Amino acid sequence: MSDITPQQPEVTLHNTTQSASHSELRSAPHTVGVSRAISWLTQSWALIMKEPAVFAVISVISLVAIFIINLIPVLGSFATALLWPALAAGFFLAFRHAQRNQSVTANDLFQPFKAPANLIGLGAVYLAASILVTLVLLLIAVFSLGSISAIASGDIDMTQMGTGLFIIALIAIPASLALVMAFVFAPVLVHQHQVAVIDAVKRSFSGSLRNILPLIVFFILLTLSFMIVGVLTAIPLLGWLIAIAAAILYLPLSCGALFCAYNDIFLQPNSTEL
Repeated sequence: MSDITPQQPEVTLHNTTQSASHSELRSAPHTVGVSRAISWLTQSWALIMKEPAVFAVISVISLVAIFIINLIPVLGSFATALLWPALAAGFFLAFRHAQRNQSVTANDLFQPFKAPANLIGLGAVYLAASILVTLVLLLIAVFSLGSISAIASGDIDMTQMGTGLFIIALIAIPASLALVMAFVFAPVLVHQHQVAVIDAVKRSFSGSLRNILPLIVFFILLTLSFMIVGVLTAIPLLGWLIAIAAAILYLPLSCGALFCAYNDIFLQPNSTEL
């Protein structure tokens, strides 16, 4: 009889962390009330106020990086599409640390870039989906507005054009909304829970669909605030200072609110610490 003890599977810190991350997730996305849209914003503000200077620095770094990348003709837009999930994951990580009363630093923004393969893969899927939607809309425009040569020569049927624009809007709005729904929560699912890219996209879309009303209210509130800031820019000098300050605040506030939404929709109740 052999005295050899069966080898136990090796337990590593990575495996334990990965298992814990998966256990935090609900088996199916949760549905919340419309009023939670306001709560997400107020909770986001509370998290930002824990480390306001750090979140301002993270916001400035992100805005400057995006601006510089987009200076590169054509390739800049492609690079932004590939890299935004990693930037978003960095914001979500910073808010996770703030939520758990842990140290928040500018390094949180760069941490996802240490192992960016899956997040860049997510960006590639987003880029492909965006191109597909754009091509479909262009084809619809060609067939509904008339031939390109007719439009170029000024031979335009206004009735046909009006109908075409209505059709384009009728398809573009839900298509754009679906694109946002599919990717808005995907970065945090990929980065913090090691969910596979396609599965993360599916979960994000499912969670967003179940909470379409609070998310619409949330985005309406953000849009209205953005419009108010736009009006204030008309004030000489002071308006531009307000606009710059608002831009620095707008990014972390919206990301923080989405982080709070993600807590409500995707995590087990005992996983949230707000």
